[in-house]
Amino acid sequence: MDESKISVRYAKALLSLSKEKQVTEAIKIDIDTISQLFDTFPGFTHMLQSPVIKSKEKEQFFEKVFAKSLHKLTYSFLMLLLTNHREAYLRDITRNFLESYRKEKGYKAANLVSAIELDPSTVQQFRELIRKHFDSDADLTCKVDPKLIGGFVLQVEDQQIDASVASKLKKLKQELLAGQR
Repeated sequence: MDESKISVRYAKALLSLSKEKQVTEAIKIDIDTISQLFDTFPGFTHMLQSPVIKSKEKEQFFEKVFAKSLHKLTYSFLMLLLTNHREAYLRDITRNFLESYRKEKGYKAANLVSAIELDPSTVQQFRELIRKHFDSDADLTCKVDPKLIGGFVLQVEDQQIDASVASKLKKLKQELLAGQR
């Protein structure tokens, strides 16, 4: 079976079951947490995809890391993935779950990268900007990247606004080098 079909089916099944049990928001928070693990700990992906690490060891890992922190439904879902040997698809399942969730709620996916940590009122201003410009609420993910030097990069689905100092310096450098020729 096609890998993308597998992850889409599992994601839709989890979303459907979470709606049926009326715990969609709790499951969404859990899936966000799991999704962030993939970005934070690259070894997490390796562990899930490794044929050397046995299912029992993965199950013990999931129990230690997730049993007490996740909703029962999310934890049961993870155990189902292990039972069916589908844990390698977890990253794609989380991505598809979040996409389906956003579509259903009418949200746009948005990423905001800034040079420093933003206070909640500034983040709220970005949410308002997105709401006005895209006529939609946003599922906004905020990250800090000091390499930007200052400013921000806002990406809403396939559109990007780069108002970072690093980008402006790079553009200025290119202009100066072009002028020397």
